[in-house]
Amino acid sequence: MRLLYELLVVCASVVLLPYGFLKGLAYGIATRGTLERFAHYPGAVKQQLIGKQLILVHAVSVGEVIAATPLIRRLKAEKPDHFIVLSTMTFTGRQIAEQIAELDLLVFFPLDLDLVMRRFLRRLNPCLVLIVETELWPNFLRLIRRRKIPLLLVNGRISKRSFSRYRRIRFLIKPMLQAFSGFCMQDNVCARRIRALGAADASVEVTGNVKFDVDTSSADRSAFDDLTRLVKTKEFVWIGGSTHSGEDEILIECHQQLLQRGIPSFLVLAPRHPARFDAVSELLKKSGVAYVRRSERLVASSMEEPRVLLLDSMGELELVYELADVVFVGGSLVPVGGHNLLEPARNGKPVLHGPHMANFLEISRLLNKAGASGRVANQAELFMSLEALFLDRDSCRKMGLNGQLMVERNAGATLKTLERIRPFLRGSDGSN
Repeated sequence: MRLLYELLVVCASVVLLPYGFLKGLAYGIATRGTLERFAHYPGAVKQQLIGKQLILVHAVSVGEVIAATPLIRRLKAEKPDHFIVLSTMTFTGRQIAEQIAELDLLVFFPLDLDLVMRRFLRRLNPCLVLIVETELWPNFLRLIRRRKIPLLLVNGRISKRSFSRYRRIRFLIKPMLQAFSGFCMQDNVCARRIRALGAADASVEVTGNVKFDVDTSSADRSAFDDLTRLVKTKEFVWIGGSTHSGEDEILIECHQQLLQRGIPSFLVLAPRHPARFDAVSELLKKSGVAYVRRSERLVASSMEEPRVLLLDSMGELELVYELADVVFVGGSLVPVGGHNLLEPARNGKPVLHGPHMANFLEISRLLNKAGASGRVANQAELFMSLEALFLDRDSCRKMGLNGQLMVERNAGATLKTLERIRPFLRGSDGSN
């Protein structure tokens, strides 16, 4: 079975590594990124790692990196002498992680091949490993268990879809779960699912969702004034955050409908993936809407003022949330599973989302119960909801306040998670 798995990883790598190299050219780390996939690092990095009490945090992409941020900051504050390494799988996740000042080193997670993983763990030699949400790599987990490295799943989440898939191969999943020293799960549903897959009852604890604790006070606000100049805050500003293919067209059409109704709509479109920035720009050109690209600050048509901002940048979406009247969260009108609703809610904004929220079921349920969000099934419902919120500004403000209060009530997961981590930190260096 292990040989078959290794062959599958090799076959996948033949396709993915060239793609990753080409993508890395745009980020300026094509060669280094490829080498890191094989756990090869520059001499300066190797020198940094010598003799360190090292904590490895693995966060696959943007959402997981955001979730890991408050925990990383707390860990560094409590253990400043520990060397904290964050591994990611995606370029966008790495780009967001570069903003975390408390990190000592940022690397790509390597290929899950036996020899590569042996090199990775030998080079880093972590005293503690934290996996954010759910990432199960057989060789990685097997070697961690063999080396007796404490391993915790933090902000643990298993979606309904993932649970269905994992349950079919429970005989493979259960041995992997035995590598974990503990499971810090987001909610009771996720806790029940991880137990059903084979996690020991005593090792599972509901600590809450650390995304409620994300601290934006240290965010780079140098761009805020520039963004304020681009967004017409005197208009009805609404945002399509983290949109996917098939949603941008709907939002542009809603924007045009609002304008036809005499509503001074100003739309901020923020595609989830940078690779789609140019495609969305083309959509806007074809629609005839005057727009400005954040990166270029150029208006597409000089005949009229822009009514749309294409946010083709990274790390600025939450700053723009502050300027909004209403926020629509993407990945939810198409079957992607939705994205983080907490960022706009934390900023006191009414939240709208589509029916596909499998990745954030509990959060969407809490926001809806609190009267802070609205579910729309299609373009017609999105338009009606936006029009209603424009016409009833008191309801708009009330929804935003309800969201802020809900986030405050559910905060504290980072401290609960840290309580589970502390015994393993004490064991790593003998100190309290």
